[in-house]
Amino acid sequence: MSRIKVVFSVGAMHGGGSERQLVSLLRHLDRDRFEPLLYLVYRTGPLLTEVPDDVPVTSFEDRFGPPRGPGFLMHRKRVADMSRFLSECGAHVSYDRTFLMTLIAAAAAQRIGVPNVSTIVTDPPIGFPLVAGRFQWMKKRILRRLYRQSACVLANSCGAAQSAERFYGLPPGTVHVQPNGVDLQQVRQKSELPIQDAWWNSPAPSSSRSPSPRLFRIVTAGRLDQKKGFHLLIEAVRVLSERGGDVSLRLAILGEGPCRSALQEQIQAAGLQNQIRLPGFRPEAPAWYRSADLFVLPSLLEGMPNVLLEAMACGTPVLSTDCRSGPQEILAGGQFGALCAVNSVPALIDGIQKFLADETAGTRYTSAATGHVQSHFSIESAVRRLEDVFQTVATHGEDGTGVV
Repeated sequence: MSRIKVVFSVGAMHGGGSERQLVSLLRHLDRDRFEPLLYLVYRTGPLLTEVPDDVPVTSFEDRFGPPRGPGFLMHRKRVADMSRFLSECGAHVSYDRTFLMTLIAAAAAQRIGVPNVSTIVTDPPIGFPLVAGRFQWMKKRILRRLYRQSACVLANSCGAAQSAERFYGLPPGTVHVQPNGVDLQQVRQKSELPIQDAWWNSPAPSSSRSPSPRLFRIVTAGRLDQKKGFHLLIEAVRVLSERGGDVSLRLAILGEGPCRSALQEQIQAAGLQNQIRLPGFRPEAPAWYRSADLFVLPSLLEGMPNVLLEAMACGTPVLSTDCRSGPQEILAGGQFGALCAVNSVPALIDGIQKFLADETAGTRYTSAATGHVQSHFSIESAVRRLEDVFQTVATHGEDGTGVV
């Protein structure tokens, strides 16, 4: 075999963690051994511009046109089209991220005998009901079959792997752990970019009757949807702001998504337009992390959050909700950052208040946290592990033997 053709696939190139991890993997994959291609359902998203130039990009929309017909019919057409694409390009391996893409890509690959590698990126018992939509029992049953027939199933954290085995009824030990990797060099380069936002850069307001309060800047990032818990963080900042004191809070929520309007309405209803902003998707997000006093991840669930790793790599103190997988593993139970209860405004308030009350609290974490990311979560080590999986899967695909 010459170079191994790997078709990477995901729904679209929005600014979520799976898409950002996909871009990093595409950038660092060894071109002497592998030839990557990218298949999307929708050719949309700000991260399209970050896909390497040597990676051909195609989409179901390109090949079929705008969606037409009921959902089950469109799903069948997407599976059929991706099967054709895998055959046309001579793919040796299919690699998908997110269970919604697994429903298409794994089904397409298994239909024509191309070995597939599927990645579980969140805690299924919590994440699956939130985004699976209709006919969840049927989708769960299909995923169980697809995962059982996959050449390899990966999860981006130990918690997600064990949870997926229980949720889908898979044999213990069949879901392998592949943590996300951080492109440390790129994060450092982006952290030095200027932030063109006068609101974020301006000093805390003052009055003639009192000295200028201490400015405390909080940043968070991710897809603006319900499971990220940004509505809880807004409420926590509202309560802290009403308490007053000698601190002026400022919160930037980076990202785009379906809950943008609802979050903006919540901010306006609370009268916090001067304290909280939604700057949108920011390619220079690490510069925001580095300039902040605290990064807060208020998620209801996570797999292996890239933004938390990137904030740690920037030397920014972090506070995260203690999700069942992901943050607990990254922060080693609170050794490299603070943890608080999930889905709790009081817990977020208490967690932030500890950093407000003790200006040295963050420095107890940052040095060790940066070294921890460098040692355990580099993109180079993540890609090498994935390349080994692709090599093994492709070899087994050639000789007709079993799975990884």
